Amino acid sequence: MKKITILILLICYSFSCLSQVFKEKYIKDANDISISWLDKLNNKEFGNAYSVFHNKVKINSDSISSCNAFAQLMNEFGKLISRNLDTTFFQNNIEGLGDGFYVFIEYKSVYKKVNSCDEYLILEQDDKMKWKILRYDFSYLDKELNKKK
Repeated sequence: MKKITILILLICYSFSCLSQVFKEKYIKDANDISISWLDKLNNKEFGNAYSVFHNKVKINSDSISSCNAFAQLMNEFGKLISRNLDTTFFQNNIEGLGDGFYVFIEYKSVYKKVNSCDEYLILEQDDKMKWKILRYDFSYLDKELNKKK
């Protein structure tokens, strides 16, 4: 009986370790995609950036409007000075979107016209197991606001 209990515990532990390894790989892969996507924005490759959007996003936004919004945003931000990874985590369910593989990523960025910018991305694996941008948000205080304080 002891041997069976030990065997069951070893099997459960093995599955737990494998699960953690997969989560870490998902986060790393999604982070690589998000950095590549943000680089596309910073290098004004807006069409290429749009192509990395998840189909769930493309259904509600056309490429021309998205590319125009990207151009306006990058003009407002100016040139990227630095970007550092702040937070990442994996989730297998989002309320309203259901089950899936989701990675949440937050960067602390500095742009020429924006002193401190938090950039938030949610990525989801599509039906071909490729990470796609599901959401991009940001928040910041621009340098002019910081100077007045």
